[in-house]
Amino acid sequence: MSEPRRLVLIDGGPHATGAVATLLEAVATGAREAGGAVQVFRAYDMRIAPCIACGPDATPGYCVLHDDMDAVYEAMAGAHAIVVGSPVYFDTVTGPLKLLIDRCNCVTPLVTLGDGTLDLRPKWARTRRAAFVTACSDQHPYEFAERTVRGFLKWVGAKWEETVAWPHADEDTAGPPEELNARARALGRRLIVSDPHPAEVP
Repeated sequence: MSEPRRLVLIDGGPHATGAVATLLEAVATGAREAGGAVQVFRAYDMRIAPCIACGPDATPGYCVLHDDMDAVYEAMAGAHAIVVGSPVYFDTVTGPLKLLIDRCNCVTPLVTLGDGTLDLRPKWARTRRAAFVTACSDQHPYEFAERTVRGFLKWVGAKWEETVAWPHADEDTAGPPEELNARARALGRRLIVSDPHPAEVP
C-alpha cells in the first residue's frame, strides 16, 4: 500500500488558536479528508538559529547549523505540498517564520562548478504544490508578505497556487468567516488530490 501524500504546514503565527492557525487547521482538515497526511511546524515553538551566510560549498547536506530546522528539511524534501501561514507584521511575515525561511537558503545553494564559476543548484525538483494563508488588518496590504512567501516556496521546490487571506477590522476578534474556512478546506483537499507538477528541465 502506497504512503499517503504529505502536506507540510508551516505556521508563522504567534497564537496556536489564532486566525492563521484556524485557517491552517481548515487546510489540514481538507487534506486529511482527501486521504493525505499532515505535518505541522509552528515557528514560534521552534529552536531556529539565524542564517549565518556561510557561503558557497558550505556542506554537502543542508545547513551547517543543526537545530529544529533539520526536521523541516526532511519533511519538505518528502512533501507533496507545502502551505505557509503568517499574519502580516510590518508588511511581511513574522520574525520566527523569517528565521525559518532564511535557513532554507541551503535548499538551493550557491555551488562552485568544475570551471570555477558559481551557480545556484536546487537540491529538489520544483514539483510541490503550495499556497499561502494570512490574516491582516484591512488597512494594510498582504501582497508584500505574499511575495516573501512565494520567493521562499520557489526556493524549496514548490509552486505557489493560491493565497487565502482574511483582511479584517482590528477590532474583529470573531475569527475567519465560515466561507473562508470552507475555502481553506477546499484548498487542502485540492492540494492532496492534484498530481505533482511536472519536473522542469534545468
